[in-house]
Amino acid sequence: MAEDATQEPVLNGGVGQATGTIESIGADRNFVTIDHGPFDGIDMGAMTMGFEVMGDTDLSGFTEGDVVMFEVKRGRDGSYRIQEICRKSSEEENCLGAF
Repeated sequence: MAEDATQEPVLNGGVGQATGTIESIGADRNFVTIDHGPFDGIDMGAMTMGFEVMGDTDLSGFTEGDVVMFEVKRGRDGSYRIQEICRKSSEEENCLGAF
């Protein structure tokens, strides 16, 4: 199926990783706002943005101010949802594993 010409090209299968700081978590813990740096794997620069989470992604262990690494995947509707998230304990650590 061809992509709509008005949509941006999907890079890396629509999957990207970034590091950021949690600004807020939704009351139902299925939405999180993160002040993040640029993504690896997709064309998205640094900004503060809200993300829904996918499937069984669990935000219960996270609080505002946590520094995290996270991986998003672009859905059919064009929005990015978090499919994996982890708390960073050091500047060098990649808690998500290889990308």
